[in-house]
Amino acid sequence: MTLHIEQPHIFPSNIIAGVTKRNIHLFPETGLSLLKAQILGDDEVESHRLHLANAIGVERDALKFQKQVHGTSIRVLSPENHEQHIKEPLNESDGMMTATPGFILCVGIADCAAVLLYDPEHDAIAALHSGWKGTHGDIVRGGIQQMAKRFGTEAASLRAYISPCASGKRYVVREDVAQFFAAPALQRLNDEEFLFDNRLRIQEQLRESGVLPEHIEVASGCTITTEEYHSHRRDGERAGRMVAFIGMRKTT
Repeated sequence: MTLHIEQPHIFPSNIIAGVTKRNIHLFPETGLSLLKAQILGDDEVESHRLHLANAIGVERDALKFQKQVHGTSIRVLSPENHEQHIKEPLNESDGMMTATPGFILCVGIADCAAVLLYDPEHDAIAALHSGWKGTHGDIVRGGIQQMAKRFGTEAASLRAYISPCASGKRYVVREDVAQFFAAPALQRLNDEEFLFDNRLRIQEQLRESGVLPEHIEVASGCTITTEEYHSHRRDGERAGRMVAFIGMRKTT
């Protein structure tokens, strides 16, 4: 049966990109989970990753992962160092970028947002993990700045995609998180709680960094309310992890 993957429309045909869904029709007990979370063993994770590789027509080793910690560290993958990213490396990062065709950069999500970037002028890509901590740390701006330094990227040329994530109508936070944000991305719900629109704040950060509004695609799905997505807020320790991925096709 078919693996269900949500596909962006902002990228041209030379880009392989998407967001995996839970695919309960294939994995009824856990859903497709590309990270271990609390629900899978190592062998099961590898089996699920192989399913993704087969579905998008790449070798398993093309899929590159990272040890995500809700930070702002971003790694550059090259033919010399990419082997350590086939499985999660010991070193921590929440973003990857490369100019090497054939590498598929994977970001694990389950309520956090992933931001996928493509520079068509220099054939470079990035995949960033931006939960509220990454958004507070402006990993988007950091990623764009690193792409500029490494590849010569100009923000106005970038194409950007923001993945499904917890929506501003359901993402409830308290003062410990709310203190870092402001309206319109933050709205008071009651004396103790706020609604935080992470997607909206990321859009603002992309525009503030110089990305053109017409070059930004924002997925509409809410991970909390839509059961075809994994959601840690909804399912707790039973939640798996989706991945948002991006890669450049190899030319023959």
